[in-house]
Amino acid sequence: MRKWIAAAAGALAIAAAATSPAAAEEKPGAPKLVILISIDQFSADLFNASRSDFHGGLATLAGGIVYSNAFHAHGVTETCAGHAVIASGRHPNATGIIANQWYDQRGAIDRYCTDDGVHVAARASRKLGVGPGMLEVSTLGDWLKAASPANRVFSVAGKDRSAIMMGGRHPDGAFWFDGKQGFDSWGDDPQQAQRRLAPLDRLNAKLAKRLAAPPPWTYRREACRQREAYIPLPGGGNFHAHLPPDPAAAIPGQPAANGPSLPPWFYDSATIDAALSLIDSEALGRAAGTDLLAVGLSATDMVGHAYGTQGPEMCDQMARVDEEVGRLLKRVEDLHIPVLVALTADHGGGDIPERLTMRGYRDAGRIDAKALLADLNAAARTAAGIGWDPLRPAYFDPTQLLVVDAEGRSLADAALKARIAEAAATRALALPGIAGAWTAAQLRARHPDPRLSPDLLPVADRMALSFYPERSGDVLLATDPLKIAAPPLPGLFMMGHSGPSDFNRRVPILFWWPGVVHQERALPVRVVDLAPTLAADMRIAPSDPVDGECLELGDTGTTCLTPPAPSR
Repeated sequence: MRKWIAAAAGALAIAAAATSPAAAEEKPGAPKLVILISIDQFSADLFNASRSDFHGGLATLAGGIVYSNAFHAHGVTETCAGHAVIASGRHPNATGIIANQWYDQRGAIDRYCTDDGVHVAARASRKLGVGPGMLEVSTLGDWLKAASPANRVFSVAGKDRSAIMMGGRHPDGAFWFDGKQGFDSWGDDPQQAQRRLAPLDRLNAKLAKRLAAPPPWTYRREACRQREAYIPLPGGGNFHAHLPPDPAAAIPGQPAANGPSLPPWFYDSATIDAALSLIDSEALGRAAGTDLLAVGLSATDMVGHAYGTQGPEMCDQMARVDEEVGRLLKRVEDLHIPVLVALTADHGGGDIPERLTMRGYRDAGRIDAKALLADLNAAARTAAGIGWDPLRPAYFDPTQLLVVDAEGRSLADAALKARIAEAAATRALALPGIAGAWTAAQLRARHPDPRLSPDLLPVADRMALSFYPERSGDVLLATDPLKIAAPPLPGLFMMGHSGPSDFNRRVPILFWWPGVVHQERALPVRVVDLAPTLAADMRIAPSDPVDGECLELGDTGTTCLTPPAPSR
């Protein structure tokens, strides 16, 4: 019904424009510049809890059209997967970007999501290459370039996976901050990569000087000091939540890092510097076509992983990211051009279980990943009558398990693999701290109803939307919402977010343009709706079917047409 109404409204608008020249003249045209911002790990909970403290750019955007209950429908909520969803309007079961990393069962190789084996970086030396080749669908930037070569597409972020996924397959430039030298970029060959990086050469020279003596992390907002605390850790000792933070914990078996570390907020500051540089050097929004600038702000995720979401560290980060977005909006407003700004997040996140326990959440805690894997392997060995451990995690993630042979390769015997996977999933459901377990066969057989509101989607369907054959694990697990299968490493890794819980899936979507009339739209929408909405505002059509639907923004002149639906 929604699609029919949208199509009818579009037809009426077109008819009115054809019969009324005055109305046609009043209808605004496509924006000259669209800025798509993603704040990594910016949950709807974090947005809503911090709204009264925003006084900069986030306050401005929150004065536009606010969807405070947007959902990533999929269940494996990780950075690379989320940014691919934002850019394409497709779920991970279509994009092929199921997580940050996985085991490529066809190629028998561990693969990071930008290890495409085709493209190269301008500065980094990556054995498996770096580029968007693993992305199986087109993106908003690709649709814009297909509509006209005069349209330009740039992306910049604090992480390569954010910049590359949001930039799509054919950007004019995709740049990421490496935290050591400055910004890098990718291309078909080293020469193209270097040419693409040229617009940021001057900025990189400035960053090299700043990186030689990293700035300290002190309070930007004094009120955040009230959140300081000593938090008991399992096994003894305390985590001191304060600024500047204590040195990061060492990775077990590895020496601690020497020298001062780069504060997370530096990544956002450098990213906004790069965005401003591109706006000026490329005259974005001031050429013949419509330009897209995607901006990935990564520091919030770094803080959430290292310190949690409810301490003084995240409080300070919210103040800083508010300021950084404000710097970007100030420059955009000074251009006096038709502009549309959209902001969302690749996923949400929750607080560390130790602080949650102090606040009375009795279910919060940690799961011993090694003990979990040992238990599942024992059950699988018994059920299959084999003498080796047949389960291994995909990278360090114990919630995506592979079934392997005695040599550690993907097991070729399909029937035996199925028995092992079923035994592991059955045993997992009996263990404390595990909320769900599914085999690849079970997820492959599910067909989620696209008409169902994302907040009502069954957990198994959320996991199915993250399943892509030959990249996903043979067994997928979901821990209890307030538990994490990792030890506490303050300053390095205290909390994850790659699960199907609502606080990991629910994020804000904000739309703003000069003169927008504020609206709060609280009913659930999906993040896959963002790309087709921006496409409609740009007056372009998706080149491929999408999972999302256009959202009616109102007086931007957008007419939501019905794109072809993907095959189910």
